[in-house]
Amino acid sequence: MRTGETVTVEGYELALDRLYDLQANLWVAPQGSRRARVGYDPLGAETTGDVVAISFPAPGERVARGGVLATVEAAKFVGPVRAPVGGVVAAVNERLHAQPGLINSDPLDAWLVELDEVQTGELEELLLSREARCERFAAAVARFRRQGAIAQ
Repeated sequence: MRTGETVTVEGYELALDRLYDLQANLWVAPQGSRRARVGYDPLGAETTGDVVAISFPAPGERVARGGVLATVEAAKFVGPVRAPVGGVVAAVNERLHAQPGLINSDPLDAWLVELDEVQTGELEELLLSREARCERFAAAVARFRRQGAIAQ
């Protein structure tokens, strides 16, 4: 799914064609008018640990921003993944049911869900310049390193 330029920040690859919710460690890739795919960013995949199971809302279900986008069972975390934007679940990545570890091995390609009816204003809130994305991502990495959640 990676089609554009990437940049490496603190050892993590970020796709610059994505928007990032750095509080939830998720990426959002617009897929045309009011449609977007959502997945873990590389830091989120690492800090969650090895994902062993994942479940999703049913297609057609509306998910509000901050609502449950998925539920994961992983080495370091068990619980809900909160939606960075709201919308109607159009598709879920069925490959992840059989191979949830794809989230860890290739987080930029292992999208979780595709949402329709995404509000433009919610996407705009995630829109940052390249420099701001890199600076905020570097700050998030530093925070996790201070907490001991990732290796130095």
